[in-house]
Amino acid sequence: MSSYMISVTAADRVGIVYSVTGALLDLGGNVLELSQTVMRGYFTIILEADFPTPRTREQIVEAIHERGKRFDLQVQVTEIKDGLAEPQAAGGERFILTVLGDDSPGIVHSIAGSLAAHGANIVDLHARVDGPRFSLVMEALIPHDLTPAAIRSELERYGRAHKLEAFVQHEDIFAATTEPSPVRLAAALRSQGDSLASH
Repeated sequence: MSSYMISVTAADRVGIVYSVTGALLDLGGNVLELSQTVMRGYFTIILEADFPTPRTREQIVEAIHERGKRFDLQVQVTEIKDGLAEPQAAGGERFILTVLGDDSPGIVHSIAGSLAAHGANIVDLHARVDGPRFSLVMEALIPHDLTPAAIRSELERYGRAHKLEAFVQHEDIFAATTEPSPVRLAAALRSQGDSLASH
């Protein structure tokens, strides 16, 4: 068994995910986790894949280039070695941090520095500038011995100085207020049927 972290970047075009995952399938690989985004017209994907039959980095790069040769892909492959796949960073409770407001240079750097100083680990981050407006949403693991109020207080102080609003929510609260509720399709269809029958 061999496992790899694989990242691919290119100008965004239709079919890149299809080509990359097809190349891995050709090699007998299985995708375990995948994250993909398009930023300013550039596509980026990072994924973890394992292969029951040992494969080399060169084989994987060649297969992806061959399948995706019309995309001019930039490919990086890193082997996951035994003992290094376990998280090296400190754990903690997962919180969602949201920052909104006026854009200025250094916002991400300052917020990341503040979190690092408290031992909080950023596990996912999306930031975007639209005209003069800046927005950032991140997931961070806050150490158990640190209260969210301490992070919130520091972000709020930074926000007041830079015309930003900052929000810190436990992931359970964030999920409860943002995820859509399930819809009972059977009941909805029965109701629709009753309505149609009455006409």
